[in-house]
Amino acid sequence: MDSAASTFRSEHGKLAKIAIIIDNATWHNKLTPESEPSKRAWKKQLIVDWLNNRQIKFETYMTKAELIALAFIHLPPKEYIVDKVASKYDIEIVRIPVKHCVLIPIELAWAGLKNYVRKYNVRFSLNDIAQLCNEWLAACGPEHAVGYFSHVHKHEEIFKAADKNAEELENDLVDSDDILNHHDETDD
Repeated sequence: MDSAASTFRSEHGKLAKIAIIIDNATWHNKLTPESEPSKRAWKKQLIVDWLNNRQIKFETYMTKAELIALAFIHLPPKEYIVDKVASKYDIEIVRIPVKHCVLIPIELAWAGLKNYVRKYNVRFSLNDIAQLCNEWLAACGPEHAVGYFSHVHKHEEIFKAADKNAEELENDLVDSDDILNHHDETDD
């Protein structure tokens, strides 16, 4: 990440606004050592060390479960390595939403590339895959990008309509607890 961020910044200059778009893969969400929480699977001594390193007071007679509970009370705020490195180069990290690939144009392009390679990769060699990727990228013009974005906008409108319908339905729903409470109040 450091190398990529450094390259982007040097190629685009100090004033350019740069954003790196990433998904929520585990390797994109590694915490810095300072913000790494203690783990339940750790041995008691590791938890003790974690608490000591953060100067959190505890009693020596405390059980592992009590130490873990204390550690969870004092969890540091999450700080991701990717975010820390990007901020060093004044680069913004944008995380795409989880489980909503239909709202992400690059995911649609990625699916198109994979389908193309799957369809035409008959010899299953890495050289063929590289060539097929280059062919697909060369053929992918502005009209493809427009198509991906219009597909996303269409699905955004569908989701907005569904949200609106859900909100309208929610107002019409009756909570059985409310009925019971209202009934109890009128009986008095």
